[in-house]
Amino acid sequence: MTPEEFEALLAHLAPDREQAGARYQELRRRLVRLFGWRLYEAPEDLADEAIDRVARRIVEGKVIRFGFAYLCGVARNVAQEKLRERQREQYLAAILAALAAPDPEPEPASEAGRRRACFYACLAGLPADQRRLILQYHQESARIASRQRLAHELGIGLNALRIRAHRVRRKLEDCCFRCLETKDEEGRRGSR
Repeated sequence: MTPEEFEALLAHLAPDREQAGARYQELRRRLVRLFGWRLYEAPEDLADEAIDRVARRIVEGKVIRFGFAYLCGVARNVAQEKLRERQREQYLAAILAALAAPDPEPEPASEAGRRRACFYACLAGLPADQRRLILQYHQESARIASRQRLAHELGIGLNALRIRAHRVRRKLEDCCFRCLETKDEEGRRGSR
């Protein structure tokens, strides 16, 4: 949160700076407790992100009826975004782990083998720049720093990088889906 956003938030909370500070601390404490009760990882970070978003809305001049209920709604959205992000990362980590597996020729009879064969085929079918982008985007180590570096190398913003990665990932998922359908159809024809 920028100093300007923080000042606007405090001014919105109460006319007296001391009262506003106390109210800010109380709202943050309640949010942390709420996130902790729901067993989210890093409840302090989620609470701060929710408060930051509200502060940005205030600076943007949005007319909001700010209170704990409003903050809880924003916090719920933040938590859902983080949950979706974590699920997507786990899914992609499993795919990347399959890439790093020592067995380059999977056993075609098993479901996992068919999936891996399709994934390798689809990944190989991507243009080199898209393949590099998706692999670097989903690295496990230093995600934020590596994504910022990748966006800088490509000369685009982080949001544009997310959009590109999403499009490449969607293309890869569609290709894998079509490949698996084709393999299933071939398997049915072969068993006749």
